[in-house]
Amino acid sequence: MPERKNVFVTGATGFLGSHLTLRLLQQGHHVRVLARGSKTASPQERVEHTLRDVAGSPELVRPYLCQLEVLEGDISQDEFGLSARSKELVRTSDEIWHCAASLSFAEEDREEIFRMNIGGSEHLLRVVEQTASRRLHHVSTAYVAGNRPDIANENDIDVGQTFKNAYEESKCRAEQLVADAHRRGAVRASVYRPSIVIGDSRTGRITHFHGVYAFIRALWSVLERLRRAVPEDGVVHLPLRVLGSMSGTLNFVPIDYVVDAMAAIASDNRSVGKTYHLTNPEPASNAMWLPHICQIFRVEGLELAGPEAFLQQPMTKLELMFQKQMAFYYMYLQSEPRFDCSQTVEALRGSGIECPTVTPEFIDKMAGWYLNYLNHKTDVQH
Repeated sequence: MPERKNVFVTGATGFLGSHLTLRLLQQGHHVRVLARGSKTASPQERVEHTLRDVAGSPELVRPYLCQLEVLEGDISQDEFGLSARSKELVRTSDEIWHCAASLSFAEEDREEIFRMNIGGSEHLLRVVEQTASRRLHHVSTAYVAGNRPDIANENDIDVGQTFKNAYEESKCRAEQLVADAHRRGAVRASVYRPSIVIGDSRTGRITHFHGVYAFIRALWSVLERLRRAVPEDGVVHLPLRVLGSMSGTLNFVPIDYVVDAMAAIASDNRSVGKTYHLTNPEPASNAMWLPHICQIFRVEGLELAGPEAFLQQPMTKLELMFQKQMAFYYMYLQSEPRFDCSQTVEALRGSGIECPTVTPEFIDKMAGWYLNYLNHKTDVQH
């Protein structure tokens, strides 16, 4: 068992942050989390509801609630807008995990993305500096590599690359702030860069539906309208060209691998000052995962096509609608960097933790779980 610590976590209601929070509780740590309330729920209720969703049932979370403390605050405010008592509690933290972020890719949200991801990191660093250990675990993204086609080295941050969107750029700038604070001795930081985080490697189960799940949901929505015209269990013919490249890849990593790897690496003091790509050494080819999703959804006719195809034959109304809905994800279907993860592999050597290869069987499991979820949700609404 790892040494029991007082741990402070931001982003505990988000996908990665919620899974990490549950794992830290399971390891026996006392976990304080930063959370905002909503119109219908208090911060405490929001966090507990999210953790129940992650665990799968209230019974699996209940034993850990005595180790959980929810502090009301907002990363976009100086010192998170915490009360004097809460500030004092945070200062007693043995380590701080920063998982909170805006995940929007939209250019019209640029100001808000920068305010949350860069401004939030500035506020966080001032808080970490006030703790005795000054220990920070900063969760970023492998896509700070931006438009680099070559192997993105784990130790590189800004090497003059351009970015696909404001999200990538904001996370790169935030990392630069962390690196600068570490160099000055203000904090003792480790940085973790996941790629595209998907469901559990054993079950395919997922609790938040960003990234590739938005693509799958858009496809499902189109098919729901078309399926009414075909016999039950029939195959839908959908002549739909999606801007992308069949020779490209998407770097999928299951959520359980990401959380297991972060927790293991963080427990080793040799991780201080290092950056870790939580990426898949074998990215999934678009030519593999997309046909399998189509097979599960019983659809044919969907294909990835380059820009030249649309010059020769303009987009149909359906293709225009789909592109508008999925505009922020097309850029990843066209190309992505190759990620170096040698430092991560070395850090995990002997731990038994390895990133599983995303096989056709895993894609079937992942997409099948999500299809069941979408169908069940529709049945309940009806």
